[in-house]
Amino acid sequence: MTPKEYARLELLVSSDRLVLSQGGIIERIWSLEDPPSEETVKSHIKSLRHQLREVGAPDDFIDTVHRLSYCLKQL
Repeated sequence: MTPKEYARLELLVSSDRLVLSQGGIIERIWSLEDPPSEETVKSHIKSLRHQLREVGAPDDFIDTVHRLSYCLKQL
């Protein structure tokens, strides 16, 4: 897992199941000088889901809320 991937996972875990918008994820993880597009965030979340599935997490461990936000599934 790269440092950015780990930062995204840590952000989701530490947000205590709060819903995080794509813009909110960008603000918290990337620098303001070179932020990615929201489509990039979507792609990164997809990659993170794939990595989590590889280690046994359920497919819906990261929930998508209204196609624009993400949160961890309550176990």
